[in-house]
Amino acid sequence: MKHLLRLLVVSVLMLAMSLGLYSNGLNLNGNGSKAIAMGGAFVGLADDYSAVYWNPAGLTQMKETQLAFFGTDIIPKGTYKWDLVGIDTQMESKHYPSGGVGFFKPLSEKVVIGVYAHVPSGLGGTWKGNELAALSGGMTFDWSSKVGIFAISPAVAFKLSDQFSLGVAFNLNYGLLKIKRPTGLGQYEEDLNGMAFNATLGLMFKPSDKFSIGLSFKTPMKVKVKGDATMLGAAIYALPGTDEGEREATWPMWFGAGIAFKPADGLTVTVDAHYTNWKKMDSIPISFTNPGWIAFFESGSELQLRWKDAVQWRFGLEYKVSETFALRGGFYTDPVVSPIDTHNILLPELGYNFVTFGFGYQKGKIKLDVGVEYGIGKEITVGVMEADPAAGMPGIHGMDLLVPNIALTILL
Repeated sequence: MKHLLRLLVVSVLMLAMSLGLYSNGLNLNGNGSKAIAMGGAFVGLADDYSAVYWNPAGLTQMKETQLAFFGTDIIPKGTYKWDLVGIDTQMESKHYPSGGVGFFKPLSEKVVIGVYAHVPSGLGGTWKGNELAALSGGMTFDWSSKVGIFAISPAVAFKLSDQFSLGVAFNLNYGLLKIKRPTGLGQYEEDLNGMAFNATLGLMFKPSDKFSIGLSFKTPMKVKVKGDATMLGAAIYALPGTDEGEREATWPMWFGAGIAFKPADGLTVTVDAHYTNWKKMDSIPISFTNPGWIAFFESGSELQLRWKDAVQWRFGLEYKVSETFALRGGFYTDPVVSPIDTHNILLPELGYNFVTFGFGYQKGKIKLDVGVEYGIGKEITVGVMEADPAAGMPGIHGMDLLVPNIALTILL
């Protein structure tokens, strides 16, 4: 047991270090290779470690102690074109690995506990500054952003009866915000981070082995991030080039409802609806400490988003070819939440249609799950007169995403 705990601690540290590589032009909300291969329609099924994310009540289906590892690689292809000024560029081509690791133990037939460390969400982008020089007077600057959350989630689930289960995960979140962009005074950068807390509550009703219903709710959370803000041209006002900055944002409430049913032997069908209160992401203001920075730079440094609420529809299938091998597939819609006027390349939010597929294999005490997501982004055209001068960017914005993933579960 001590060896397994050491392995878990090392894995958590490796995951935390990988956070710096996570996310580029996306806000993927999902976890677990089985769940992802089934289109993320998992709230009503939630029958593996990723239930911590989707619906903690599903943890009561665990009958054995287990150690779970999840890894994913986000491969984006973003484009930006504005013919009027001669821009036709792509995001830097990179791989962005992330994942999760967890340990779970049934204490009895009615109680299961566990802890899961994972990266639940992120977005951002890195662009080629020399190909965006037309936006900054012919000069080359860095254009990049990164918003990410790393969570450690202890969880507990209770089986109240043969049909009803309840579960809760307490999420201790580390958030980061990094931005590099040009301003009228040259290169501007932020490197901010902070801690926040929220919870995921779940309910599952399973009247038979062939049908189940799940409900899940993630509470909103206030995220305050602090750190250094750097303005290359601050010396023009006889000010220091670096000051302490603080931003505050409300990470939104999320609600999911799903069903899972088995119309035939070996076949499982799942359907989910997920609602996210993105309207809370209206703007992300900043405050500085230096009086000069407050006077000259604070106004106009607010990140204007004005996002709107959205509902995702998700569908999944699993067919067990044999006792050891299963095929999976799925589809889900991810509506655009950003209005036309604030759309930009640093916090890109496009609408997507995702196709997913994968398989699962179990041999004795070892489970291997593999999944792939492919997101087809819907191009957004922002007219010159439509773009908010303080927040939006005219032109044609595009993004596709390829996200392979793999999970290993060891039954102890």
